Amino acid sequence: MIRSVLATCLFILAVTPFASAQYDSIPRPAERPVIIQQQPLDENYQREQEMPWKARPFKDKLRYGLNITTPSLSFFGGSSFFSFDISPMAGIRVTPTTTTGLGITYSYSSQPDGYINSAGRQGRQKASLLGGRVFIQQHLSFLENVVPGLFLWGEAEQYKVLSLKNSQAKITGYEYDTGFLIGGGYGVPAGEPGFQITLLYHANYNSNPNTYSSSGSPLVIRFGYWFK
Repeated sequence: MIRSVLATCLFILAVTPFASAQYDSIPRPAERPVIIQQQPLDENYQREQEMPWKARPFKDKLRYGLNITTPSLSFFGGSSFFSFDISPMAGIRVTPTTTTGLGITYSYSSQPDGYINSAGRQGRQKASLLGGRVFIQQHLSFLENVVPGLFLWGEAEQYKVLSLKNSQAKITGYEYDTGFLIGGGYGVPAGEPGFQITLLYHANYNSNPNTYSSSGSPLVIRFGYWFK
């Protein structure tokens, strides 16, 4: 009996160093090499990036978005002025950094009309207008590494009065002369969806009283979004 116990103990002592050596030879989790597999780029995307601009499909060059002119709201001397316009737009990228297109604008404004009614209150002039514009947007690609997203903007626009009503009369069908706006802004790089902000100067607003600006001044601020 004692011999059996001693034999078992000697066997365990003999096997333990061998098992320990085998365990030590197994790589620990921290020592195991980490293998990262890089997913291959989408073949269609890679092919599109390598494709010459003129060879790209027409639908890939189309863009569409929306512009909203900053609402004007002011109170001076007990009177108030309010204006707002919204303009869907669609264009085509004629070059990787140049977009030209068309826009349709609805504009609404409300302001004192200068007439005092029988109750001693000043009347208001309310106007609804429909307009169209032709625009061009040029991204400044040479500044992409410094400030990406900068662009120049120019357009010609014209409005027609749908309804203009004040204390004395109502006018419809009147057309304003063409206005020319130039400026620039900041937004997403050319061809990408996202927001942009544009600051424009109405070049002939002061010289031609028969032109219209929804902001009521030569300076126009717009917030826009390109969906494509």
